[in-house]
Amino acid sequence: MNPKKKIAIALSGGIDSAFCACFLSRQGYELVGVTLKMPFFSQDNIKRAGHVCKKLRIPHHVIDVSDEFSNCIVEYFINSYLRGLTPNPCCLCNRLIKFGILLEKIQALGCSLLATGHYAGIIKDKGETYLAKGKAGVKSQEYFLGAVPKEKLKYVLFPLENFTKEEVRRELKISGIYPFRALESREICFIKEKKYKEFIEERVDDFQKYSGFIKHWDGRTLGKHKGIYAFTYGQREGLGVSWQEPLYVVDINPESKEVLVAERERVLKDKIVVKDVNWFYPPDSYLNLEVKMRYNSRLLSCAIENLDSGRICCVLKEARVIPAPGQLAVFYDKERVVAGGWIARGTGA
Repeated sequence: MNPKKKIAIALSGGIDSAFCACFLSRQGYELVGVTLKMPFFSQDNIKRAGHVCKKLRIPHHVIDVSDEFSNCIVEYFINSYLRGLTPNPCCLCNRLIKFGILLEKIQALGCSLLATGHYAGIIKDKGETYLAKGKAGVKSQEYFLGAVPKEKLKYVLFPLENFTKEEVRRELKISGIYPFRALESREICFIKEKKYKEFIEERVDDFQKYSGFIKHWDGRTLGKHKGIYAFTYGQREGLGVSWQEPLYVVDINPESKEVLVAERERVLKDKIVVKDVNWFYPPDSYLNLEVKMRYNSRLLSCAIENLDSGRICCVLKEARVIPAPGQLAVFYDKERVVAGGWIARGTGA
């Protein structure tokens, strides 16, 4: 990396990005701090980011993306639940906001590269740039970047790719530039203390029209529910119905407003259709890959088959899962990310 290049460092106000700024500053790079202003976020985050920039004596720019975040991410989150899907706003935010709008904004500041606090890796090989796992083990975050277009990676740095979270916390404490208490991260950053159901009901007119029946796979009606947005695929708890065996959500129909439930054996799938696939590179073999279907899920051995219209079929080898349409499936060839795509409805066999 050319130390003369001006680098924008995305500062969220948290520990990880603060350490990135400290690490790059020690390497002698010219840095510009940038913080996104978004709805539902505390002004304390901006103040923390500003404090880090002041300590490192680098400029700090606050970029307001409130409208874009509300229109692209929050609306997507709500509409996905209303359409019987399980959304993944973090992955879409990375694609559209952080490595979309922000990447464009930093170029106007004279920066050629964007550094972020993701625990992920980049591999450069024969003129190509690939997304890879970081060294943080189960905390590695390349999964969240599976929808980011490959061409954006050549403008991106991940300074934490060779660090663990424990190392970052220890080194940042020694540096003295971050005197704040570590913030606990939330699964969905804009939900705060509310439940998803409450968040949606506050923002949807006539949410009662999304109520309907809970039905067993065999067609029997088991009860009523107050809104399809309160359910997700594979859900077992909180169904509000009784049965001789545990039941799981197997389908959510936005047209009929029915929530379909079944025993575990009926819900488990070994074939999953993935759409809108974002390719990073074609592997040597499509038969010996691994897939992750949620950030906190384990890697599963699989093969993939190309279908039509930008879709692939993921065939699991040794396990069956409960797929959640709307979630991102990310495929791996050892350390490298092969592709990422969205799990389709009506998937599996």
